[in-house]
Amino acid sequence: MRVKLLLLILVTVLIWANWNAPEMHHFVQPATTVVWQLSPLASPAAAQALETQLAETPGVKACAVSWRTNCVAFVYHPDQATPATLIQALNRTGVEVASEGSVATSSPTIRECPVPPGYALLLDRIRFTLNLRRFFVAV
Repeated sequence: MRVKLLLLILVTVLIWANWNAPEMHHFVQPATTVVWQLSPLASPAAAQALETQLAETPGVKACAVSWRTNCVAFVYHPDQATPATLIQALNRTGVEVASEGSVATSSPTIRECPVPPGYALLLDRIRFTLNLRRFFVAV
C-alpha cells in the first residue's frame, strides 16, 4: 500500500512538471542592467567610440552611450562582469562616472504577497528540472 502511494505521488509530480512545455526563459543566460550618469562627453563621435570600446568588455551583452544625456547603459551577465569591472572599463577609457547607484525609493503602500518570491522561483526551477520535454526543445 505504501509503495503504491509513493508511486502515485511520483507520477503526479512528473505529470505536473511535464504538463506544459518548458518556458524559454530557462534556456537563456541571466542578464542585469545598469545605467550611470557620466561626465560630459566631447562629441557624438566620442560617444560612439566609447560605446564601441565598452561593448567589447567581457560579459557585456549590450552597451549604449548617449551624448545628449551623458548616460551609459549596460546589459551584462552578472557571472562574467560586475559593476566594479564596468567602472574599471570606463576609467580605462578616461571617462568618469558622475553619479553611481540608484535612487532610493520608499516602501510600497500596497499589500504584498506573504510568500517570498524565492519560493516561487524554487518551484519553477524544480518544475523545469523534472520536465522531460525540455530535452526535445530546439533553442
